[in-house]
Amino acid sequence: LALGNPFGLRQTLTTGIISALGRTIAAKNGRKIEGIIQTDAAINPGNSGGPLINLRGEVVGLNTCIASSSGGSEGIGFAIPISMVMFVARQLVETGTVSRAYLGVALDKKFALNTAHSLGMTRPVGALVTGITPGSPAEEIGLLPNDVILEFDGEPIDDDDHLVSLVSMTPTNEEVRIRVFRNGQPLSLEVTVASREAFEQQK
Repeated sequence: LALGNPFGLRQTLTTGIISALGRTIAAKNGRKIEGIIQTDAAINPGNSGGPLINLRGEVVGLNTCIASSSGGSEGIGFAIPISMVMFVARQLVETGTVSRAYLGVALDKKFALNTAHSLGMTRPVGALVTGITPGSPAEEIGLLPNDVILEFDGEPIDDDDHLVSLVSMTPTNEEVRIRVFRNGQPLSLEVTVASREAFEQQK
């Protein structure tokens, strides 16, 4: 259920399904936003900022934008997951700013079965590292290209977008354990995620 004020019509409720979880969309400033909910519940001008509610009455997301050729709802709307909303809200209340954590890895978005087999895996699960950012937390702990990150802070990784979402919602300067598949063997490492904003200011 999407609740809002579309076109000035107060307390309008639209219904639909969750079409996808973990979508990545591009913001107007060019940055990518990961972990987004896609729904076909109609989201029109005036719905942005309103809640996306499940049938138990729980707020699961914050309606934010649509994909449309006409400017109106065409069945593809997006909501920010409530976990991300609360993470950002807590930061704003406590510090007045939003700081995003980063690991410093480039990931293979096309990690497929043949690549997994070449690495000694039975199937493509986790996030395949293709590059390391110099001076990043990933470089400091010795992550390498062709490492596959299987777990982050105890949570199994589905794919690259899942990892990016988990890292971005981790408090900066927090130490977490990651589990990596390297040369046919599992490996556990401790990493302290850093502030992306601080890193970008240093460049």
